[in-house]
Amino acid sequence: MSEEQEQRVEQAARTKTPKLSAERALPQSGADVLVKIIKGYVVASNAGETPVKYSDVASATGLGQTTVSANNSFLSDSQILASPKYGYYVPSEEATKFAREAAWDEDKAKNYLRKVVARCWYGQVVMQNLALRPSLSRLDLKKSLAIKAGATEGDASALERLMDFIVYTGLVNEDNAGTLTKGNLDEVEAPTSTTGQPVQEARAAMTVSEPPSVQPESQGAISVVFHVHIRDWSDLTSENAVRLRQWLNKVGLSDSTVETEVHETGSSS
Repeated sequence: MSEEQEQRVEQAARTKTPKLSAERALPQSGADVLVKIIKGYVVASNAGETPVKYSDVASATGLGQTTVSANNSFLSDSQILASPKYGYYVPSEEATKFAREAAWDEDKAKNYLRKVVARCWYGQVVMQNLALRPSLSRLDLKKSLAIKAGATEGDASALERLMDFIVYTGLVNEDNAGTLTKGNLDEVEAPTSTTGQPVQEARAAMTVSEPPSVQPESQGAISVVFHVHIRDWSDLTSENAVRLRQWLNKVGLSDSTVETEVHETGSSS
């Protein structure tokens, strides 16, 4: 097949891919096929040293050329692939490391893909949702992803494939009931809010500063006052209460009597 014919095949595959108003590409194959394509690009490109065409990857993996080509947009949008020139692709450094180590320890190798996914638009959607709640259903996540991608009802299957890929990377865990919880977030960058702050910091229920160490001059009791500022009443969760107790324990108040006073401050005009 000539290069011109290959470009026609790739263009036809892209034409069949649903166009989203938000310009977000969605996977056209399941997680297992996506992983096979990623590994195929690493092998065919000699670990990213030589840009290759989708047909080279199809030959290396045994997948159909249309299958490989149809997923190039999603993998490129995810920064798993880069395209130095039209029709040619190379895997990212993380994708290359993933493919190399997956042969020996695939679960550990997923960490490389997890870091890439966490930086993508869909990874940010996941992390922002789970920063505000301990768990969510697939339907809830599907709605959030659909809104962000500008997807239609015709993209429902592609959104399901996207969630399966996210679960594969370990960014989230899924139980038998389809409930999603935080996965392994070690070495994963925190998502940012509209103010540019990490979501965990921007939405933290309490802001406390480390007090100077207090050295008593006698054996008498010491009274220490801490001011805890709560920005939103909805942040008064059991999880945040545990965090406060753990912090108090760190400063040596585990056996002390903690008294509280609540003062409601109105916003200044």
